[in-house]
Amino acid sequence: MPAKTRVYVHILTILWIGGAGTAGSPAAVAPELDCEHPAEARAFIAKLQLAEIEGAEDIHRAAMWDAFGRCPAGDAGGPCRRAEQRRFDGRWEEQRRAIEAKYRQVLGAFEQQCRTLISLIGQRVRAAS
Repeated sequence: MPAKTRVYVHILTILWIGGAGTAGSPAAVAPELDCEHPAEARAFIAKLQLAEIEGAEDIHRAAMWDAFGRCPAGDAGGPCRRAEQRRFDGRWEEQRRAIEAKYRQVLGAFEQQCRTLISLIGQRVRAAS
């Protein structure tokens, strides 16, 4: 595993163990996911997404180069390498879209939780007046 990939995996592990994998309760994820600081929360989610995409891309690239190594050397391997690249490019696009969808869901859950919290606070304020 390349050193760069290990760094991303390590960062993601720390963040996910801390609760970032809990899309249902983003406020419990980390102090950065606080409804009182939505810009910081969105930035934190974006950093998580970027780290996961970059880590997955490194792993994908290494696997593609391994596949290229199974092709014949020189010009004879050109068609094989092009076919492998097309295959890996298709896989990568699917994987990248899945990661982006996951973080859209995390962001949506965070924003929904904040809307719910703001709504509850508004109801309590109106009830107290």
